[in-house]
Amino acid sequence: MQNIHSKIFTPAKVASEQEKVKAYLRGENIYPTTIELDLTQLCSRSCPGCPYGVARRPGLTLQLPFLDRLFGILGPHTPGIVLSGGESTIVPHYPETLKMAKQKGFREIATISNGANIHLPEVQDALMEYGTAIRVSMYEWQENESEHFINTLKKIEEFRNRIEKEGSKLTLGAAMLTRTEFNHRYVPVGTKVLNAGVHWLYFHPYCIDWDMQYPKQADQTGVIEALESFQSNAPENANIQIPYERYSPEPLRFDRLHGSFFLIQVGADGVNYAGPECKYDEDGALLDLHEYQKDDFLWHPQRIERLNAINSGNYRHIGTKHRPSIFSDYIQKIIDAKTEGNTEEYLGQANADQLYYPDII
Repeated sequence: MQNIHSKIFTPAKVASEQEKVKAYLRGENIYPTTIELDLTQLCSRSCPGCPYGVARRPGLTLQLPFLDRLFGILGPHTPGIVLSGGESTIVPHYPETLKMAKQKGFREIATISNGANIHLPEVQDALMEYGTAIRVSMYEWQENESEHFINTLKKIEEFRNRIEKEGSKLTLGAAMLTRTEFNHRYVPVGTKVLNAGVHWLYFHPYCIDWDMQYPKQADQTGVIEALESFQSNAPENANIQIPYERYSPEPLRFDRLHGSFFLIQVGADGVNYAGPECKYDEDGALLDLHEYQKDDFLWHPQRIERLNAINSGNYRHIGTKHRPSIFSDYIQKIIDAKTEGNTEEYLGQANADQLYYPDII
C-alpha cells in the first residue's frame, strides 16, 4: 500500500519487474517499462539554463499518426508513459494524446508540466479521465516569489479542489530544483507549495554547463541537510520526496547504458535518444523513428550498437546523475552480483508496494 514513505525514485525501481530484469540478464529482447516522450518543443516559458533552449525549434511537435503507430507498438507491452517537453499541455491534441495512450494499453500515464494550462477545463478533463499523475515544475521562487509562481499556486489549489470534489484518482505533484545558494528558500517556498494542495513535493538537483562538453550538477553542498530539516519539521502528512541517490557522491559504473533498455526517450523530433539528459544532442541519438518505426525498432542493429557503445567511462552526461545512468549502475550491480550468485540482494529491493508509480521509472 502506497503511503508518504513510498518513493517516487529509487535505483531499485528499474528492477521492479523482476522477470524482465532476468530476461535482460539472459540476453533476451525486452520492452521498456517506461517511455518518456516530448510531445512538443514548444514552451510557454524561456527559463535561464534550460538544457533544451538551444536545441528548440519552433513548431516541432509530434503528430497523431506518429503517436498512433508508436503507441500501438509499445502500449501493449510498456506499462508507463511520461509526456514532457517543451510544454505538452499547450499542444491542441494533448487531450487526444492522453486518450490514445490509455486506449493503446499504457497503465500509468504521467505528464510533466510548468503548470501554464492546468486551469483549462479540457486539460483537466483529460488528465482526470486518463492520467495517473501530473508533476508541476515550480519556477521563479529562488529570490522572490514572482507573479508566475503565485498564479501557479492558485492553479494548483483550484485543480486539487476539483480532483477532491469529483473523486478523481489523479495525483497532483510538484517539483523544485536545488542548489546550495537556495538552501534557505526550501522551507518557506516548499511550505507554500504543500499548502496549495499538492499530493507530493519532489526535489531534484539543478544541473549546469549544458553547453559544455560535460554537463554536471550545480553545487549541492548542504542541500540534503536542508531538505531533511524541512522534512522533519513539516506536518506529519506532508509528502516530501528526496531522491538521495541523485545527490550521492558515489561514482556510477556500467559497461553499457543498461538503463536505456528499460527507460526510453523520444524527442519531439521523433528521434529515440539515450536518455532525457541527452535529448537533442547528436551523440545521444540512437534511432530516427520517422525513418524506421517498425514493430522491431527497439532491436534495430543501429540502436543496439549505439547503446552498447555507451559506458560510464565515455558517457559525457554522467555527471548530471539522471535516471539512465543511475539505473545502469544498478543493473551493473546485479550483473556483477550474478557472477557471485547473489542477485536477490538487489532484485529483492524492488517492492512495488513501496513505490509510487511503479510503471513510471
